[in-house]
Amino acid sequence: MAIEIEVRPQELPLVNDCWNRIGVKGDGSCPELSKVVHCHNCPVFAAAAQHLFQREPPVEFVDEWTQALAREETAPPGDTVAVLIFRVGAEWLALDVRGLHEVAAMRVIHRVPERTNRMLLGLVNIRGELQLCVALAELLGIEVTTGSGERLLIAGDPPRQWAFAVDEVAGVQRLLVEGMSNIPSTVAHSLAHFSQGIFAWDGKRVGYLSGEKIAEFLRERIG
Repeated sequence: MAIEIEVRPQELPLVNDCWNRIGVKGDGSCPELSKVVHCHNCPVFAAAAQHLFQREPPVEFVDEWTQALAREETAPPGDTVAVLIFRVGAEWLALDVRGLHEVAAMRVIHRVPERTNRMLLGLVNIRGELQLCVALAELLGIEVTTGSGERLLIAGDPPRQWAFAVDEVAGVQRLLVEGMSNIPSTVAHSLAHFSQGIFAWDGKRVGYLSGEKIAEFLRERIG
């Protein structure tokens, strides 16, 4: 249950709450989002949190929490989700930011003997750890005319994480789940299988991918 406690402004230290204005809880215009994916990974957010934790608690702290826990939670006007929008070939796609950890520049890909193929490109070094690099274009059946991509999306949970090769990262966008449409029959079979719906963004049609379906397929196919 989400809990909101009214705290008087004079009781709070001065912090830069940019995540509420230009971050994932705002309009998503912060240029750093393409690097950190989510405000929780940003050093500005971490510094603000530490600053708040160090403040002296107000005298009415216990009473406010008691009242907050006793309140009935009201339902939001609609379910929203924060997604990272990116491009693979000519297709614009999106993944829930909760399943992503980092956006990185393309690394040197090291081939895995007898394992490397069109889908499993090899291994890349991400912060000192080797991660399996997967070509999303091959997985989703998207035709590309260039190499394996310019950026890497690091996704998944330990012990298995994946580095997805993509061509371009546009940034984070918050969208209304109810505003998504079903996948049209004209979409390629592989892409449709891994998609949850489509939505309009910046005059483009964006496919909203299922991170769970992709991870399940890769575990079964690659291990």
